[in-house]
Amino acid sequence: MAHRLGRFGLAVALFAAGLMTARDARALKISDTINLTVRAYGNVRIGTMDKQSTRPANQPPECFATPNADNCVFGGTFPYSHAGDVIQNRYFLEMKWQHDLIPWTEQYLKYAPWTMIGNALGAKMPDVTSFRYYLTYRGEADSLYNWGPDPYSHQGQSLKEIETQLFVASNGNLPWGSEALRKTAQFRVDRVRNRLRAVGDYRNRLFQAFVDWEQGPMFVRFGRQSLAWGETDVFRLLDNINPVDNSFGGFFLDLDERRVPLDMLRMSYNLGSIGPLDQAFFEGYWAFDRTVAFVPGAPAGSPWANPLGPPTGQTLVLLEAPELSAHNFRGGGRFVFNLADTTFTLASYQTMFDIPAVRFRAAVPTDPGYTSSLAIAGQPGFQSVISNVQTAPLVWVNGASMTTALPKLFSVLRAEAAVFQNEALFRGPTETGFAGKGLTGQYVSEFLSPVLNGTYDTVVRRNTFNMALGWDTNQYIRFLNPNQTFFISTQFFYRHIFGMDRNGSVCQSCRIGVPIPEPNNPTRIVPLVEDSFLQTFAINTTYNTKVPWTEVNMQVTPGFNMFYDWQGMFTFQPNIRFIRDPFRFIVDYSAINSGVYRYQLGLVRDRSNVRMQLEYVL
Repeated sequence: MAHRLGRFGLAVALFAAGLMTARDARALKISDTINLTVRAYGNVRIGTMDKQSTRPANQPPECFATPNADNCVFGGTFPYSHAGDVIQNRYFLEMKWQHDLIPWTEQYLKYAPWTMIGNALGAKMPDVTSFRYYLTYRGEADSLYNWGPDPYSHQGQSLKEIETQLFVASNGNLPWGSEALRKTAQFRVDRVRNRLRAVGDYRNRLFQAFVDWEQGPMFVRFGRQSLAWGETDVFRLLDNINPVDNSFGGFFLDLDERRVPLDMLRMSYNLGSIGPLDQAFFEGYWAFDRTVAFVPGAPAGSPWANPLGPPTGQTLVLLEAPELSAHNFRGGGRFVFNLADTTFTLASYQTMFDIPAVRFRAAVPTDPGYTSSLAIAGQPGFQSVISNVQTAPLVWVNGASMTTALPKLFSVLRAEAAVFQNEALFRGPTETGFAGKGLTGQYVSEFLSPVLNGTYDTVVRRNTFNMALGWDTNQYIRFLNPNQTFFISTQFFYRHIFGMDRNGSVCQSCRIGVPIPEPNNPTRIVPLVEDSFLQTFAINTTYNTKVPWTEVNMQVTPGFNMFYDWQGMFTFQPNIRFIRDPFRFIVDYSAINSGVYRYQLGLVRDRSNVRMQLEYVL
């Protein structure tokens, strides 16, 4: 795999170098009807803080005898890596091919069946104004797993982490330092390593492929494509149509880069003016695709995996993509119009969310990765107990958005609200509901036993209300930048979960949360709050300057982003971009300051990092 990745990285560099002489940084015009756009980059991310430690050397001696003591922290982010370790070395190449077919087919378009039928019925059919196809190739790779720090490229330290977890979980049945413990841990780490390399280090895809047709008021797009609705950035409300892939960097990558296309038929009809409504149109889509965000997702061993601790094999993870069936179609529509200088959207559609429904059940021998206490293939087994089955149930999204300009303030005001009907949430044991640590009597009787005998379902369906209010403005701050404005944007997000405290008859003490263990109590999950509030803020400006000691002009764009969760979590992202078309050089720092271990910023509170990225855009 290493030599294949090396060739891919070299190909990205050579392709970008071969295009350096292009003068137009927006597209390469191959002919009058064909355009090619290219984006290529390589980056390096360096972690700036230690991960939540699960290493034996970082645990007090008494933790091996009493792992549930208050000062013992097993679990958390896997694998452990130091501050200063590289956590990403990503290569990215995207080429978009656009071909206008009208000049080639103009003389035949009048014979299109719907045109001929319309003309025969006496209706003058309008001319075809757009007939083209688009192809997008995307290659992605991360050489971290080939040459990076030991926890990612060889997982030597990861072996020790798994050994520790196995020793604690077996209550000494696999004695520390024994051959059985070492072999079992090696068996686990090999499985993790093989899946990580198969999923996380190289992807090569025909990413998008679709055809556009526009004739009069009708627009049709058919094929593999992305569709974004709504007015929010970073966090999504109405924009939940396409899955988002977090396996190559989590939310540290731009949302548009993480959005995954679906096989889709999209149609819109321009209605024009309807009474007081202007520029009204209706748009609908129908997607028939198995793609979901968590398949394959970020596997254990990735810097971007959920903080679930070292995988011991006791809990199996089974990812189930939806079947292709009439029941599992994704689709819906929106009505968009202008009224009194304000753009409104009313939307309703059925989709599958990025966060899966997580259902715990007893592990069975037919589950992939299952092992019993008996030796398997010459390796000592360690009993698989629970299977974590992840599925993507359908969810209805109903909502509305509005956008209006405030010219006197040089601003745009935007708002969005959506109800997620029957959103799948997880319900399990929290520290508040279950006193103590480990396998207490209450934990076994109320949660573990009902799960194993199939009488308790960890998936609950609840309606949630979601709202966002955003404000964007361009303002001069003359003493900081006399020539260019500052772009300032802020968004406020609110979420309410209906029926939060309504419990089932089996596990009265269980609460709604995320299936992530508390770092100091791995048998308890992180709870969700009934009402959550989150604020974002972004500011940037641009300076035109010369490269020192040269006559070469370039743009320098410093910026600052901030996320604040009212539970007590901050993320700070100062950044600076140097642009000299067709090149961009980006440096940013993401610092997560989380006083609490809560969803969603707090779960990645040890992922602070510095990124350096060299990009070529044609």
